[in-house]
Amino acid sequence: MEQIIDNNGLKLIKKYDRYYIRFIGGKAGDMIYDLHITDDEASVIIATPDSMNDICNDYLEKEEYSEHFFVDSMISDYMTFERKMSEKRIELNMQKLNRHPDIKQELYSTIAGGKFPSVKAITVCGYTAKQLEETTRLNVLGAYNYLIYLREDERNALDDLKKGLPVK
Repeated sequence: MEQIIDNNGLKLIKKYDRYYIRFIGGKAGDMIYDLHITDDEASVIIATPDSMNDICNDYLEKEEYSEHFFVDSMISDYMTFERKMSEKRIELNMQKLNRHPDIKQELYSTIAGGKFPSVKAITVCGYTAKQLEETTRLNVLGAYNYLIYLREDERNALDDLKKGLPVK
């Protein structure tokens, strides 16, 4: 991720060769939200940084954006552009994550912040996503999916960990 402009709490960022306006919001006031904008809108912001607030507000007034939208959007973009997943695989992953909102929320926070949580990480059967990512061949998304596997099928998931995560 490249930060291009920081103006009054709004940031123009570029990731996945796309532009976003990043801001902090949400019910608790501490969620990171990325609003995808067009290249033309990014050019306007680069030329006139004060226009970022107006462009952001135009989007937010046109559509019913919710916390759910921003969470799903960021996770979907990550799976699409970072993990190169098909729409079908993204849909299946989202269904799995939706069964475990706490794990989904932590995955979102990890993607948004670019690092695993340092405190109060979700632990399943003694494992956190960070531990799984650091001690196995799992990537970030795989580590969170493995937490779900541990939660849904503890015995087989622990057995697979002991076997070194055999490939199916």
